[in-house]
Amino acid sequence: MMAFFTLVRREYLQYRPVFLYAPLILIAIVTALTVAALVSGHTRFAVGGNPVGYRVFDSAYFVLGGLWWAYLFIALFFYFADSFNSDWRDNSMLFWKSMPVSDYAVLMSKLVAGMTVLPAMVFIALLVTGIIAGLATLVAPHILPLLGPANVGAIAVSWMQISFVALLYLVLALLWYAPFFAWVGALSTAFGRWSIPLALLIPVVFSAFEGAVDLGAAPGGSYILGFLRQRLSFNFDTVDLEIAVLSGGPIDITGLAGRLISAVNWPSLIAGLLFAAAVIYLASRYRRRVLKSFA
Repeated sequence: MMAFFTLVRREYLQYRPVFLYAPLILIAIVTALTVAALVSGHTRFAVGGNPVGYRVFDSAYFVLGGLWWAYLFIALFFYFADSFNSDWRDNSMLFWKSMPVSDYAVLMSKLVAGMTVLPAMVFIALLVTGIIAGLATLVAPHILPLLGPANVGAIAVSWMQISFVALLYLVLALLWYAPFFAWVGALSTAFGRWSIPLALLIPVVFSAFEGAVDLGAAPGGSYILGFLRQRLSFNFDTVDLEIAVLSGGPIDITGLAGRLISAVNWPSLIAGLLFAAAVIYLASRYRRRVLKSFA
């Protein structure tokens, strides 16, 4: 087990610019933009009357969460496309062959690092930027006359509630999209960075072949593309989330979490995790076979 954690730590050290430095830079950018918005005097609120301070915070924190999750999933896509082939480029593959770890453990450590360490770092960054947004909300009424007074307690409660929902959403989304990340990583084992276009091209080619055989009998022209469209959609109504966060009343955190969990297609999610484990296993077998050719 310690060897596996060492492999995960190795991934963090090797990809520290993505795992640590990029979130720190983005936090600095958010801080600078927030300060600039407050001191410039050009920020305006197109509202009638004075908006409640903590609701302004809710809106800002909700937007920050969406931006952070967008960054995370883009970063994960490129991380998996690169990391599963990095052993070839830095000539460390033969070193890991000499260690008492299997190829499956090496590849699983890359998957675990991408699905836990990087999301954890981004979630911490979200919490930090949420605190920055909260401080800005407290200061803003002294600068922007249209903004009503903010309540520290209400902002703190909103910060905790939205953070909990964001974490729950993140965990479920990571589990839901795990097979896509594993697919890209498995292709990277054999094709390197070409896995990025191949991850999209291969399903399209098989879909075209299906269409030629079935003559467009499938709903929407392709069973494959229809299935991928269903899998690409997290199947959660974000409008419900937006209404809960941005409405005038308190957030029903229990009800919102329950609706989020119940909206997940659990059999499909579990099947996707099994697919992820299978393609990682096949990639490890390919990796082991390639290593034998060097022995």
